[in-house]
This record gives sequence, structure tokens and C-alpha cells, in this order.
Amino acid sequence: MRARLLVACTLGLGTLGLAAGCERVLSIEDPVAGHGPGIDGGDGGLPSGSPLLLSEVVIMPTEGELIEIVNTSNQPVDLSTYYLSDSGNNYFKLPVQKTVDLNDFIVKFPDNAVIPGHGVFTVALDTAVMFSTVYQKAPTFSVVDPGSMMPVATNGQATLTNAGEIVILFQWDGRSDLVRDVDIVLAGVPAGTNVLFSKSGVSQDGMDADSTPSTYATDKNSIRGQPAAPGVGFSTKRLLLEDAGGESHDGMGNGQAGDDETSEDTSLTWDGTAGHPFTAPTPGTVPFVLPP
Repeated sequence: MRARLLVACTLGLGTLGLAAGCERVLSIEDPVAGHGPGIDGGDGGLPSGSPLLLSEVVIMPTEGELIEIVNTSNQPVDLSTYYLSDSGNNYFKLPVQKTVDLNDFIVKFPDNAVIPGHGVFTVALDTAVMFSTVYQKAPTFSVVDPGSMMPVATNGQATLTNAGEIVILFQWDGRSDLVRDVDIVLAGVPAGTNVLFSKSGVSQDGMDADSTPSTYATDKNSIRGQPAAPGVGFSTKRLLLEDAGGESHDGMGNGQAGDDETSEDTSLTWDGTAGHPFTAPTPGTVPFVLPP
């Protein structure tokens, strides 16, 4: 996902759902580009680019776990084809099977969800009540509250592993053979099934009209976890755009416009380093640290 810098505003979050209010932050906007070779040609008319990014993750305590996304454009974005998952070995198989490991999840944004231009949405892993107790404000959505995020595949309580967890924002039209990566981060030090598994060369035939399988392009899979996990009272936050992390935009990947979301060096674009240590969570605010 390629982007250029803009000054934007963030919508404050007051209730479980859409909210009002605005404050000044720095943000970004994407141009639109073409498809990559790993994108199913019959993808239901999904736009070729997406201005959405993961912007903050809290992996502990359980009642405070959150995933935050930001719309870096000045236009509203329909979220009805967007999903969140912490299942790096299963999310890309969604067109053919709805399976996750214990405590993992694949959830879909509600059909009527629209993130405003320059908006920031928070997704609580626990209930909105527990989130509000921790942060003194409501999330936009909850993974477990009825009528909020739509469960697609769950296996026990949906939680983020304290030591580290992959978080994936992806898109699927509900019919195509393949999904599209939108943004990926390995928060903390994921291990075992919490890491990103390679989907390179995987062929599958989804629910589209034909019986011809489509094949995922080759991922670089160079994205890595962080030196340590953000503990209780801390979150990990995006600091810079993907370009600053050397993300591949050669049109050959499995992401929007053929970008390779698995190639970003998040040690350069997220905090958790000696130069940019973890800080307290700021749900609803995007703390970009941008060069002059």
C-alpha cells in the first residue's frame, strides 16, 4: 500500500458503533493502483487499493486487548469486505474453509460499517464494558459483543497471546478464490502457530462460479516480530508508513495493488525499539511520528 503524507483529523469514539468528534493528527492517503498476479481476477469488483492501516495493538491484559485501524484517506471507506484475524496459518484459506486454532479468530466488520475519512476505529477483543473500564471510553466495535464484529471462525475465547501475536487486516468479497492482504503486524514475539505462515503458491478454488483454482503469489515473508512484547499498560503503535520499512510495491504480491504486506520491516515503522520504546495505549488517536 503506497501512500503520501497529509494532515488529517481523527474521529473520537463515544459509543459502540460510529461516533462523532474530531482532533488534529498526522495521516496519509493512498493512490489507486492495479492488481497483482496473486489476486483472483474474479474478485467481485473490490477496489484495487485500500487506504486502511493497522495503527495500534494491545496484547495484554485480556480485558484491555485491542486492535486499531485508521483510514488514511479523506474519503469514507465501506468496511463490509474487511476482516481481522490473528490466525496466520488459516486466514488466507477462508474462501475454502473457516478454521482457526484455539483462541484464534477471524471476524468481519459489519455490513453497514463505514469508517469516515481520516477516521480511527478501535476493536475490543473483550466486551465494550470491559474496554470502557480499562480506557474510560467505548470501543467502536467488540469481537465478543452480539451485533458488533461478525464472527466468521472462532475456537474458544478470542484473545491475543501475551508473548506475541500476529494481527492481519485483510479483504475478501465473499466469493473469490483468494483473499487480499491489507496490513500485517507481528506484535511482540509471536511463536508457534501465532507466526505468519507462507501462502506462497497455495492454490484453492473458492465459491466463485467457476471450478478453476487461483494461486497465491510468492510472499517475501521477511516481516518479523518485535524484540519484546508490550506489557500491561503499554501498546505497540505504528510510527511511519510502510514505505519507510521497505515494503515491496512491485505489483507481484498478495496485497492491495500487488503490494507485499509480508515484506515490511516493522522495526522501522512500529515502536518497540530502543529508540522508540512502547508507550501507554492511546485508543482512538493515531500517534504517528513523521519526519519533517
